[in-house]
Amino acid sequence: MKSIVLTLILILTLSLLAADSMPDFRLPNMAGENVSLTSLLGEGPIIIDFWADYCQPCKVAMPYLQELLEKYEDLKVVLISIDAPRAQNRAKNYLRSRNYDFISLFDPERSLASRLNVSNPPHTFIIDQEGEIVYSHVGFEPGTEKVYEGYIRELLGIEDEPERSQKEHCGSCTDHNEEEER
Repeated sequence: MKSIVLTLILILTLSLLAADSMPDFRLPNMAGENVSLTSLLGEGPIIIDFWADYCQPCKVAMPYLQELLEKYEDLKVVLISIDAPRAQNRAKNYLRSRNYDFISLFDPERSLASRLNVSNPPHTFIIDQEGEIVYSHVGFEPGTEKVYEGYIRELLGIEDEPERSQKEHCGSCTDHNEEEER
């Protein structure tokens, strides 16, 4: 009986430690040149955001993603459009009109989106510099970028500002403050 319990604990522990990796891909950018995941890895964290021209929350997220990109030098933000081929021009025009600094890729056949079970945009992934998925989120509303920023700061090894960030996060919550004092 003990060996069964130990085996189950070992399996559970290993499954928790095994992170999901972003599958390698080759997708065309705005100029039609293929970009691979491996060409993006190695410098810092990457936000990969699946979006579509018809998706209003996707468009709301973009200025926040741009702010994060400008704030963190080693961060890359990759937008992957899942618009159908006939809607790609609208998506490209939208991005050009906003002058975002994103790496913009296109997955019109949704091949990468399907491999990652992306069905509704926006679907955002944060990956580390080796390509391990550390966070996945569907949807966007203002404030979500703060969660993204927490993961980015952690991946970059940037310490949170003491006291202030905890109080802003949960002002009346005493559990976090008591834990910090210990």
